[in-house]
Amino acid sequence: MPSSYIELDYQTEPSFFAALANYGYEHDLVLIQPDNPDGLTGLGIRSVRRAYLGGCPADIGYLHHLRFHPSIRGGSFLARGYREFRKVFAARPLKVTLTSILEDNTSARQLLEGNRADSGMPTYKPVSRFLTLLIPLNGPGRRWPLRRRASAGNPGFAVRMLTDADLPALMSLFELAGRHNDGMPAFAAEDFCGGSTSVLAGLQITDMVGVFAGTELLGAIGIWNQQAYRQIVLSHLCPSLSVVRKLWNLGRGLWGECPIPLTGGRVNNVLLDPWVIVPGREREIMPVLLKAATKEAKRRGALFAAFGVSANNPALAAVDTLFYISYWSIIYQVFWPETAVYGFTGRQLHVANLGSL
Repeated sequence: MPSSYIELDYQTEPSFFAALANYGYEHDLVLIQPDNPDGLTGLGIRSVRRAYLGGCPADIGYLHHLRFHPSIRGGSFLARGYREFRKVFAARPLKVTLTSILEDNTSARQLLEGNRADSGMPTYKPVSRFLTLLIPLNGPGRRWPLRRRASAGNPGFAVRMLTDADLPALMSLFELAGRHNDGMPAFAAEDFCGGSTSVLAGLQITDMVGVFAGTELLGAIGIWNQQAYRQIVLSHLCPSLSVVRKLWNLGRGLWGECPIPLTGGRVNNVLLDPWVIVPGREREIMPVLLKAATKEAKRRGALFAAFGVSANNPALAAVDTLFYISYWSIIYQVFWPETAVYGFTGRQLHVANLGSL
């Protein structure tokens, strides 16, 4: 992800194909190899995962990893690649296929959002904006990254890490939320066992923070470390941020290790994902979850935490309780005239979980 300030490389060591488990249980890859059959100059993937649509679990698609080498941009390879995807959509029809594009990526949006009825390109229809927070876990003050002192809150809430005994309650809560949120992930109990081939690879139920009222589970959020198979590496840092890093380290004894690594170093991060809350109580419960999750992530040694939420979800209001860096993406529905178009109307949206974007 290049910019004038910082450049990040997203890596999937030791195996790109093993890391695909996060995106779903079935994958169709479109590869472009124009000159060298042993080389690769373009790539695109549609993965199939389970999510709630209209209150019921369904297979949905996610289009991702669209990459083209600069040497073939501007030619016919984009259209040819989408012709292959059109065949994939026809061979494996789904109720909906989604994708995400950074809101600031205007060149990609202009290219893909235009209506090309005769070009063979699909329609990209915006579904929702999606906010991603990058939360530095070290900073000045004892309550960092909280913006303000927490209120006494509801004395009836209890916050703790989940155990195996909480799995039935957690699954019931996801089912309840799925009946009210289009796009809510539909997980199986075995997804929370830490298996390497699960859509939640590496996450166990003991990595989930829960908020309870008595014995009732009101909300839960994961502290998901994907660094064993998905890494973020700092490849470039502008001079001004290099100075910030040096100044930060002068006060390291006061506010801890700088979350910005040396060039070539990995960003020590966790995802605050997946999350689920009793429908209608998002504004009340999410601040409690974020406070507890950032505290636990910091205790585990992470320097950054990432959190994502759809723009129309009431949980969005909770982000103002934290210090963060943010960026917006747009979630699109992708379709051709002959493929299904899902009507996202009337339901609250939970159209993506950050760990699978």
